[in-house]
Amino acid sequence: MENNDELDESTQTTAAGLTRLASAISELLREQAVDSRLGAKLLKRLEKEAKRVAEHGPATLSVAEGAALRSAMEQLQHALHQRGADLLVQANARLRATEEAAGKRRKAKKEESA
Repeated sequence: MENNDELDESTQTTAAGLTRLASAISELLREQAVDSRLGAKLLKRLEKEAKRVAEHGPATLSVAEGAALRSAMEQLQHALHQRGADLLVQANARLRATEEAAGKRRKAKKEESA
């Protein structure tokens, strides 16, 4: 169960720091340097921290900081979706290759027995 008390505590994390971190994670996902499951967990944690920064951060967020943070979080979410789509395409390609190989073996076996 989630601890909502944590969301009420102040934080020293800045919007600029979160923005940079989200951008770095997005880049790592695009480079396939981190697993999509890890990326999803980090996104979830960053979303919680972004809420804390907006509500209890060390300074009030300016409009520009808020927009930059939202943009970075959206880019991270997009990178996660893209990575998931890439993994699905790869899995389908492997499945097709396996099915084609099995089909060729069956066809060769049929021709041998005929």
